[in-house]
Amino acid sequence: MPPQTSKPEYGPNLLASLRDLGGDASRDQVLSHLYGLMESMLHPADRELLRSGAVPRWMSEAEHMLDGLIEEGYAEEQGVRVRLTAKGLAYLEGRG
Repeated sequence: MPPQTSKPEYGPNLLASLRDLGGDASRDQVLSHLYGLMESMLHPADRELLRSGAVPRWMSEAEHMLDGLIEEGYAEEQGVRVRLTAKGLAYLEGRG
């Protein structure tokens, strides 16, 4: 299997993306900004379309990780907006 970016690598970058966007943005804005942050570290396999042909692997992985961050309280979702929580901001600040 060709190398792929692991799902945990998306987490800090998703939080950083939210922070960069002012702590509140739509999912689409977060993912678009995330791609810019991670473009240089993505593997060719990350850019391949999944079997459904609808989305590249990196986007699917990032969506799942964003859902996990929301479940764990690092971010919250209200309608189509995602917000960085105090827990998410503290995590980023702790990473230096």
